[in-house]
Amino acid sequence: MEGPVFRNLRIAANTSSSTEAFARRTNELSRFISGIGRQCCELERCIGGRRSLHLIKAHPELRERSREGNVRRFTLPLLETIGTTNPNNIYRKARTLDELQDAFAPLIAEMARIIQSVDVVLLGGTYFVPWCLLQAARQQRKPVVLCYAGILSMEIRHLPEEMQGTLKLMEKDFYDPRIFYIFPSELTRRTVQQIFGNTLQKSEVVYNGVPPEFLAYSENPEKEVPIAFVGRNTSVKNPEFLLGLAGALRSKGSTHRIHMVTSADPNNSLIRELRKAGVIILEPMDTGRLADFYRSASVIVSPSKFETYGNVPLESVSTGTPALISPGMGVGEVFRMLGIGGYITAFDDPLQVAERADSIIRTNESVPNEVRERIRKDLSWNQAILRYLEICEVQAKAA
Repeated sequence: MEGPVFRNLRIAANTSSSTEAFARRTNELSRFISGIGRQCCELERCIGGRRSLHLIKAHPELRERSREGNVRRFTLPLLETIGTTNPNNIYRKARTLDELQDAFAPLIAEMARIIQSVDVVLLGGTYFVPWCLLQAARQQRKPVVLCYAGILSMEIRHLPEEMQGTLKLMEKDFYDPRIFYIFPSELTRRTVQQIFGNTLQKSEVVYNGVPPEFLAYSENPEKEVPIAFVGRNTSVKNPEFLLGLAGALRSKGSTHRIHMVTSADPNNSLIRELRKAGVIILEPMDTGRLADFYRSASVIVSPSKFETYGNVPLESVSTGTPALISPGMGVGEVFRMLGIGGYITAFDDPLQVAERADSIIRTNESVPNEVRERIRKDLSWNQAILRYLEICEVQAKAA
């Protein structure tokens, strides 16, 4: 990543409070594994020389500013700027895009001041923070690169209809012919174009990378976890499937237990049901511990209804552990490229998935080493971030 190409590039990007809160608990920001969080962490690793990065996030009440080398961090308080610690209070009231812009105007104004000196704005995701940053970039006439880490309308289906309507207005406002879009999969690009109702001329698919911790070899790892699920307890991840899978395993007379790694509210009804069904709930892990966890598992299941990509299953196969994935995951494109498309599985029959998992466990199936070597060669985060920076530089020069 060294060299003169990006020496003078000044980038503004958004990050999230939850990312850094977890990082503080694990004492190492660069080891936190997540979508937008991982992208930001890897981007930080590549900032050096005369390149600089402004990272902007929102917090319910905290205002902070700090500098670490070439990275400047800005934390903006929601209560002070928009008068509430919960953006849902705005979504409930606003019915038009103008009303949204008026409600978030103080936050947008602060972001606009922060990005005055940058060359390009790199947005991560389509929730309210990158949306506000987009408005700030428009005010300051800054070129914008939007890196899709999720599709908002897919994530909000649990919310009341009126709130969904407001958030969909926000989502569609991300359509702008001047923006360059980076998608983690062709599936995501097709889906977003359908949402926008327009073909995106300035776009590219850049697959997410794999941190090196997952590619470290381990001789004959102990398989202590038969079946595992790693992910957020949200509807789009389809954790409800684990109930059916646990039942199917019992009906087969299997003693295999499912381990679920998630941030779990003990009062959540699904978590209580899963525990009753024998599912073992584990706390989220940093990258090193998560890599060891994958190696200790016989098979990972990812039954998501939709995912723009799907870091978890690719990380799993990088450690040598098979991962069964749903057809609604963008990472399926990578699985086919790697020659392991056979792991793409319909999650409509828990018994069928239980039998497939049991076969993997019984035969001690592992991912071929040549697949792992191809991941190492073609899917590093360094390569992905290098392409992000190339795109950012081209957009900055064209502005």
